[in-house]
Amino acid sequence: MNIFKLVFTISFFISSISLAQNVGRWRAGSGNKLEGKVYTLSCFISGPDDEWSYDEKTEVLKKLDEAHQWLVSQAAKSGVALAFEGGNFGLKKDIKLEQIERGTASGNEKTDLVSVVLKQIGYKNPLSYYEWVKTNTKCRNTQVIIFTKGKGNGYAMPSSTEMNKELYFVEGAILYEKYLDGQELVPSSIAHEILHIYGAWDLYKTFAQTQERENRARKLFPNSVMLRTSYDSNELEVDEVTAWLIGWNDTPKDWYEWFRPSRTAK
Repeated sequence: MNIFKLVFTISFFISSISLAQNVGRWRAGSGNKLEGKVYTLSCFISGPDDEWSYDEKTEVLKKLDEAHQWLVSQAAKSGVALAFEGGNFGLKKDIKLEQIERGTASGNEKTDLVSVVLKQIGYKNPLSYYEWVKTNTKCRNTQVIIFTKGKGNGYAMPSSTEMNKELYFVEGAILYEKYLDGQELVPSSIAHEILHIYGAWDLYKTFAQTQERENRARKLFPNSVMLRTSYDSNELEVDEVTAWLIGWNDTPKDWYEWFRPSRTAK
């Protein structure tokens, strides 16, 4: 059996929640608890010298739909009602940016890309987009998923109470057509980043997470989507710590906090 079918290496992930975790309270933006109806705006961007094909975009949207369906099924196991709807920009013609951020798992990536893309689309600022969602849909939460031509490490852009509301209130994630080693984006990576938007922590070693915590997570939650990913999403699950962080569990255990990432991780 192909080893990549069993475990898709965790090195493609970035600890994106840590970009906001030490600043104010998390789950303070357009993505509150991951429940009810959620509006996903998917956007396709590319640089001056590359461009998505229409077939590539439709294939990525299928992966997004699979990620959505997996999250709905995981929510149901926790007794949480969840549904997704949404729209897209750039399907017929790419949103062009002069410079494309390439995620490198450093923790220093740009966090204002949602604002940049929404302005390209025609919104005055993220709050005006959020008002459109509230006026035109019945969704409680919204998120912007930016699909980027080329290679990079995907990462999420969550908000906190101490971040500029006008610029950062609408949260999202950037995902790349391919990972840095050339492998194709998989649906479980999309689900992983969506969970970050709602407060989830990485459970594998990163610049903000320790090897000790990863080792413990491997024993407790070997199939957690926040620890590893897979070509087969059905091999994975939302672990109990993540369920608490995203609002699916209101009765946390004291030891959950032990897994909190830190910028000073060794």
